[in-house]
Amino acid sequence: MKVRPLLRALRDSAYLDGIDVGVYLDVVREQYPQLYAELDFGRDGAQQALKALAQVFNEFETDDRRNGRGDSYRRAQQHIAVRMTGIRQLFELAGGVQDLRDLSPTWRALDLLAGDGLLTRALRVLAPQVRDGVISSDIARTMVTAALTAGLPAIRQDARFLFMRAATMDAVILAYGSHHVPPDDRTTVFLEAARVLRPGGRFVVHDFEEGSPSARWFSEAVHRHSVAGHPYRHFTAGELRQGLGAAGLRGIRVHRVYDPFVMRAATREDAVGQLADYLRDMYGLRGLDRCDATRESVRARVWQLCEDCFRFGPEDGGADHGDAWLRSPAVQRVGGQWVAEIPRIALVGVGEK
Repeated sequence: MKVRPLLRALRDSAYLDGIDVGVYLDVVREQYPQLYAELDFGRDGAQQALKALAQVFNEFETDDRRNGRGDSYRRAQQHIAVRMTGIRQLFELAGGVQDLRDLSPTWRALDLLAGDGLLTRALRVLAPQVRDGVISSDIARTMVTAALTAGLPAIRQDARFLFMRAATMDAVILAYGSHHVPPDDRTTVFLEAARVLRPGGRFVVHDFEEGSPSARWFSEAVHRHSVAGHPYRHFTAGELRQGLGAAGLRGIRVHRVYDPFVMRAATREDAVGQLADYLRDMYGLRGLDRCDATRESVRARVWQLCEDCFRFGPEDGGADHGDAWLRSPAVQRVGGQWVAEIPRIALVGVGEK
């Protein structure tokens, strides 16, 4: 990364808790030299973007009683296997491979809604030859701090303005929260993603289709029972195609991808209970914690909400439907374990630069 006069002036700008831009850059230069070479804090508009970033405090920072779920969300993300089925398919689409072992060791991807680095950690398991190939990017300072503390390459930035050089990434992923991007800002985010892609690179956008059972979970369960609510509009297939096209991408395809929650345990009760705990933490469903509520009653309520929301018909999934896709939550014994599985069908758009 070239040091420009503007960048020198920005080094003292607040960035993470107790860390200014200069300290962050020094850490990245020492620990992640490839990421350092891909950064561009000196691009036009960076000063304004940093000022705006300093004012951001969203629901993913802490478990604030009024609107937070950051701590509980990070607790849930320690269970990387729960969503591994969908995550694997995201990486296959992003890399254009059917087997992640075929990804090049030098493959680079930017995860725009990374939280504390779930996808980075998942790829270390799925494709260990791609060491630190996924850069965790998020707007929440505590999420980025947690990722860096865990030894992951990470950057705090708004998806609408990336502190990244153009044409540096093989893939950009916008997943597990793309509906949080306001509709009026989605074109800007798509254009920024396209800007940092190399020629031939892929932009992958994942969401749960507006009006689908998967989206119903957010309106019926998360919006009603989380402290922060969930007043966000999900993508439609047409909006994905239009957005990818407006960003100048080609070869646009929209897939339905099976993306379940899966929890394995020694007993049926533990499989169901631990998956309920995971969902309560991940979505901050603290509205279920009434004064007379017990752990068991909260678990039962979460599972009932899943049974109410995640029910799919024979046409859901369309041509992408697979025989292994469940239509409703189920618990079954597989080998020596009990497996609790909650089906979700994700909408995933892919475009190439």
